[in-house]
Amino acid sequence: MDRVKSILAALDFSSCSVAAFKEAARIADCNRASLRAIHVVAVPALVPAPHPLFPFPLPTQADFVADATTAWAVFAATLPSRADVKCDIELGSPREVILASAERACADLLVLGSHGAHDAHKGIGPTAAACVQRAGMPVLLVREDHAGPFRGVVACLDFTETSKLALRHAIRVAAQDGAALHILHMYDDPWYGIRPPAGVGLNMPDFKAQYRRGLEDRVREFCAPLAHELNALKAEIHCLESEWRGSGYGHAIVRFIEEKGCDLAALGTRDRWNIRDTIFGSTAERIVRGAPCSILAVKPDPAL
Repeated sequence: MDRVKSILAALDFSSCSVAAFKEAARIADCNRASLRAIHVVAVPALVPAPHPLFPFPLPTQADFVADATTAWAVFAATLPSRADVKCDIELGSPREVILASAERACADLLVLGSHGAHDAHKGIGPTAAACVQRAGMPVLLVREDHAGPFRGVVACLDFTETSKLALRHAIRVAAQDGAALHILHMYDDPWYGIRPPAGVGLNMPDFKAQYRRGLEDRVREFCAPLAHELNALKAEIHCLESEWRGSGYGHAIVRFIEEKGCDLAALGTRDRWNIRDTIFGSTAERIVRGAPCSILAVKPDPAL
């Protein structure tokens, strides 16, 4: 698998972003990749000028930047092994600055916490959601409780080239961390919403089992170019029928993650959105919002 070469880690000094930065540093060490941090000071474009009615001086943008610079120096002092890492401190909208910085740095992985300092109750913060939606490179959202190597990785497969790309990233992580690798394909009852042909129940009593085995064969065929790596990792293939018929597979995938104890889910996301998608498609949205694990979101390869 191709190694990660350049990583940008967004940091707001919340406990979640600190966990994300430490994971970014660990990935950089494993891949001998460059690592750069960015902290965005989200302040109004215009800061009120001092006024005689105010009995205290108002902070300026320079004050906010100075505070952030001090916070980075204190934080960096706790990371002696990463003394070479630089942190860019910029003013503006966090999501816009982070996305622009990632593009400018030609980063091939963007890492940030799943939520910021002020939106832990939301599960996934607006900045993290915007980065997954709009970034042109893979985005790793790290949960606040994550620490150390990943133990279990699930790659969500839907037979698209983007999901195969997500599988490649999942293989890299599993090989790097010695993690268990699960390949998951969800499907609906083949007769959902329609009347089965007459005689199916009588002539093919094991039709559902045959249908599942057929899907498993299709998954193996789809993954054939990666068979050597998958065999080395003893990857497990799971084709599961969703119980949430007609409502996407997000809930079923989240439950699978919980049952297997996976701490990373790799999935492909779209590169075009519409209003109905809300963020990045109903299934991916439910996974990102509901999964009790870190998320590696992969966009389609523009060359394909």
